[in-house]
Amino acid sequence: MPSSAATAITAGVLAVVTGVLAAVGTVVSILIVADVSNDEHVPSDLPDIGGLIIVVFVLLAALAGTVGLLYLLGAVLLFARKTTGRVLVIIASIAGLPATFLGFGQVPNVSGIAALVLCIATLVLAALPSTGRWIAAGKRPQYPQHAGGYPPYPHY
Repeated sequence: MPSSAATAITAGVLAVVTGVLAAVGTVVSILIVADVSNDEHVPSDLPDIGGLIIVVFVLLAALAGTVGLLYLLGAVLLFARKTTGRVLVIIASIAGLPATFLGFGQVPNVSGIAALVLCIATLVLAALPSTGRWIAAGKRPQYPQHAGGYPPYPHY
């Protein structure tokens, strides 16, 4: 069966887009941590949850950074027709699924739903057998191999 590059290239492009969005999420989380840690303490009767916010957003930054790195590295290797790239994109998609639910809050919003759809679409496209066939087709030579790597001498 001939291999089509459509699913693999689409999975790679979606992985790049998701990796860049995860990098943006990492930067935003770090900026929130920097902003909360620089806030001056105002006396009030409410409990101070600044420390909790810092811990949560540091963990979010670490998760988003790791997932983004896996997506980008996996996309590069997938474009190079390496099975490792396909595996990294699948792992990043699975690892990123729980993080997409953090974007929902109490009410589902557009960014949370978009992240969930992007993550699932990337996972499905990377896991499809046609992506594996495209990777395998890149490993096979397209021309016949001769002993010693040289073509036979033509006899005139």
